[in-house]
Amino acid sequence: MLAAMRTPLLLPLTIVVFLGALPAGIALAQASETPSIESLGEEEGDFLFIPGIGRIPLPPGTRALGPGQGGRDVDPERRAPAAAAPPPPKDPAQQRAEEMARLYLRLEQAEDEREAKGVSAAILSRWAHSESDTINLLAARALAADAAGAPPLALKLLDYVVALSPQWTEGYVQRAKVRAEQGDDSGAIADLETAATLEPKRFDALAALGALKEKTGDKKGALAAYRKSLAISPQQESLQKIEERLHIEVEGRDI
Repeated sequence: MLAAMRTPLLLPLTIVVFLGALPAGIALAQASETPSIESLGEEEGDFLFIPGIGRIPLPPGTRALGPGQGGRDVDPERRAPAAAAPPPPKDPAQQRAEEMARLYLRLEQAEDEREAKGVSAAILSRWAHSESDTINLLAARALAADAAGAPPLALKLLDYVVALSPQWTEGYVQRAKVRAEQGDDSGAIADLETAATLEPKRFDALAALGALKEKTGDKKGALAAYRKSLAISPQQESLQKIEERLHIEVEGRDI
């Protein structure tokens, strides 16, 4: 009879212990699972599923945490665009062309002769440098020979320069200078015209060409060369005065 009385007493105690352990068991089970995002199609939309709670509807465009990620953009149209690939590096020739274009623009837009001279010096320095070390060496020796009073040697060296690098305009300009000093005006004019054809922006070659043509009596050709040089480098005050004088001689005074 005593055992029969104990059974009803133990039953409530067992139920209490079971119910007390139930939340811990649920929490342990939930800890082993993670929330996830489920999609039931365009009509039903997306849901956030939490173990032990169920599905929670997500509003359109809402960002929610997904398993193993810091968030998921539910609306594909709102996703950030992929980063554009960096542009390929420019080759040296392209870089040089862009640099020279910027210098030409600065020269054309120079506000006074002082500014223009600074830009002109930068351009002349780049023209004087060849991509070939051999050509640079031959040209330097030609200049040294001319300065030392040996123009025949300078001309011979410059002939090699022009033959080895026919596209390098500086070779023609240097040879024209030596030829003009030796009285070979026609040869100098030919070299300067070649240089101006290869590089139409060679304002120095055009100015020298105008001077030689004026010397040989071709005033019309000289005026045209002066004007081309001034169009590239307008802030040449001495050349402006020469152009104004020759303009009157060739074309007369403006009415």
